[in-house]
Formats: sequence, structure tokens, C-alpha cells
Amino acid sequence: MVGVAAPGAPNRFAAIIDTGGPITVVAAEVLGSGGDPVQRNETMMLRLGGSTNDVPLYDVTLEVRPPTDLVDAIPVGWRGIVAVLEPWPHHGTAVILGQSGFLDTFTVTFGPDGFVLEPAWVFRRRFPPASH
Repeated sequence: MVGVAAPGAPNRFAAIIDTGGPITVVAAEVLGSGGDPVQRNETMMLRLGGSTNDVPLYDVTLEVRPPTDLVDAIPVGWRGIVAVLEPWPHHGTAVILGQSGFLDTFTVTFGPDGFVLEPAWVFRRRFPPASH
């Protein structure tokens, strides 16, 4: 779980990272909290939680908020595409961070004791793509 919020919003939403999810999906209340959401006038068929829904797509600015006990850590923001699913089927979370809208901006490295989340450019600088 990671905390996600609109920049400047006092509240944070619990989010899970779904490396197989095609797009970031949010509950409608996430859009209502800020982040300058702009409807794209597009929809997509989303299969999630045992159902299939035609969901609207938005551009929105969000930020990952580090745990509150990390004093020196700062939130890292991005703007991306999200699908909005209502009613929200997953109690305890309000965001599913997927490939488009999150994993195209961040690199997540999973390990036996947790995970590291960093902007993709930081990862690419440390591990440059192999030249052909």
C-alpha cells in the first residue's frame, strides 16, 4: 500500500500497485479531492472486481505521499490518465496504480522485505538502456 493524494489535499487515499493492470483506476472521490481533473471525452471497457464496466478517462495530477514517519521524504507528483470506476468495489483502497498513468512514470522494485518506488528517470540514470 502507498498513500496517494491530489497535490495540496489534506487527505490521502490508500493505493495498491497492480503491475498487470493496464491503467490507473480511481474511485470518483479521488477526482473530487483535486488534481485538476480534465475529462478526455473517452471511455474504455474495464474488467475489474468480477465485472466489466465502460468507464470514463481523465487526465489528473496526483502525488505519491511517503509514510508520515519518513521525515526527509517528499511527495512525488505526476500527471497521467486514470479511469474512474463508480461504484468502487474495493473497500480499504481508492486507487489501483496500473501501467498507464503510473508505471509509465515510476519504477517499482519489489523485494522480500518491501518495495522501492522511484521516478523512472532516476532508475534509467542508474541503469541506462543497453545500446544496440
